[in-house]
Amino acid sequence: MLDGSILEQGNEVCYNTRKSRLYNKTRKGVLSHVRKGVYVPSYLTDKFRIACNAVENGCLVYHSALEYYTLHTQSFNWVYIHSTTPFRTFIHLNETYIYKPVNYLINPNLDFANENYPIRVTSLSQTIIDCIRHIDLAGGLEELMNALDWLGIDKLDETEMIQCLDAAPSKSVYQRVGYLLSLYQEQLGLSDAFFDHCKNQIGNNVSYLTPDENCDTYDKKWKICVPKVEQKEYGPY
Repeated sequence: MLDGSILEQGNEVCYNTRKSRLYNKTRKGVLSHVRKGVYVPSYLTDKFRIACNAVENGCLVYHSALEYYTLHTQSFNWVYIHSTTPFRTFIHLNETYIYKPVNYLINPNLDFANENYPIRVTSLSQTIIDCIRHIDLAGGLEELMNALDWLGIDKLDETEMIQCLDAAPSKSVYQRVGYLLSLYQEQLGLSDAFFDHCKNQIGNNVSYLTPDENCDTYDKKWKICVPKVEQKEYGPY
């Protein structure tokens, strides 16, 4: 990331000169202006690399993380980014970059295929928990369940998922996680101990899988109302 607000070190180049040089490089097509004060090389068109390097400590989250892991059926023209510094939504190369912070980052993955512009993304285990926590940011229930359909055995780390759940505890999230992942327990190779942990945290209140009027079927074990169509076991396509 090239920051147009920072003076060039050691050369005593004034701000206006620095700004002029950035403008000229942009005009010549060497640099692209991403957002206020931020430039990247024009050859950099990967939306994930732009997202992670155009903001402070950027990290792909929610549906954008699902896209990175190719666990998606829909490709959106917006990118959800966690950052240590809030930023305004910006548009670059017809992609919209949106600030969507998470409460924690546990073992994020780093992709250094381009060492100057690495990609940072929530781990697969955190991505799944985050998406169950905020199903709307996962692209909806169907999109999330498609992602779960494509996961194989031992792809999720139970210890890491429990860390994510316990880092921001919510009885309704334990219910949603317990219910949804129990549909895939054999496929994902999840232990009974994982579900016991979720079960011990759910309390007595009834929750809803989604804020949807179609949640008209009650699952007694998890004390959760779900759409009737989801009352079946899912396997990989």
